[in-house]
Amino acid sequence: MMRGPRVSVVLPLRAGCSAEPALDSIRAQTFGDYEVLAVGEGAGDVAALAADPRVRALRDGESGRGAARNRGVTAARAEWVAFLDPGDAWREDHLAELVAATRFGDAVAVFGNPVLGEGGRPLLPMSVPSGRVSDPFDFALRIGAAPLRASAALIERAAAIDAGLFPCRCGGGPELDLWGRLALQGPFRYVARPTAVLGPAVASRRVPPPPLLAATLARLLDKGAVPAELAPSARRCRNRLMLDHARRLADLGRPAEARVVLMRDCVPGLDPARYLAALARIWRAGRAWPAPGALAGSP
Repeated sequence: MMRGPRVSVVLPLRAGCSAEPALDSIRAQTFGDYEVLAVGEGAGDVAALAADPRVRALRDGESGRGAARNRGVTAARAEWVAFLDPGDAWREDHLAELVAATRFGDAVAVFGNPVLGEGGRPLLPMSVPSGRVSDPFDFALRIGAAPLRASAALIERAAAIDAGLFPCRCGGGPELDLWGRLALQGPFRYVARPTAVLGPAVASRRVPPPPLLAATLARLLDKGAVPAELAPSARRCRNRLMLDHARRLADLGRPAEARVVLMRDCVPGLDPARYLAALARIWRAGRAWPAPGALAGSP
């Protein structure tokens, strides 16, 4: 029986978005023991264009990036799964660096430090060393940012399936929701050297939906499904997510909604300084923006 590849790379495709730059990044890897699962519209064209037996085309009946990623994970033949979204890119040693971190055999996910745009800054401070991350919630709280990005991560296929894969329902931060559930499966490994380059983020003035992970953690904590050693940091992480959501609502000129989130969903004692900062921001936003209906009588 032939041995399967060491890594399966899932390439979710979007209509009107070229996959060639992503495929070029994959072809340039110094680590070559992989398969590519091109999922979505035009997957057959990509496989034909690649002219590489390691590229498989999977048509996905559902819509959305999460569904495409899930289709790729379930069809993967490798123990480890990487993701590369069109618009993002890998430096030539990306897979080699992440795969090397799996040699310890103690992690369900490996994540790197992506660069925000070619020539841009790394997402995480370079002072943070590589190593084992036994509490990903605490890691995120200390760094002050959601540290994982799909195009800079390598996840254990079985653990991802056990965790429930990517959510396909509406809500904020579907990637983060999976990472939070995956953290309950076991430790992570962090690789500090930047090897993934994320495409430019699209600024939006749309009202953001509540973060999915906050609701997920609240539900799992209530059920007692979070390991005791992770529960304190999971509570603080859920609280931080809702504080940041309230802040974003205030910044978008919706102080009344932000105030509801702050009073209903946030616990002052878990993060007093950030809670007071959010409260001040909401107060300033309320003064800067007229209340709904206040201009109704204006000439």
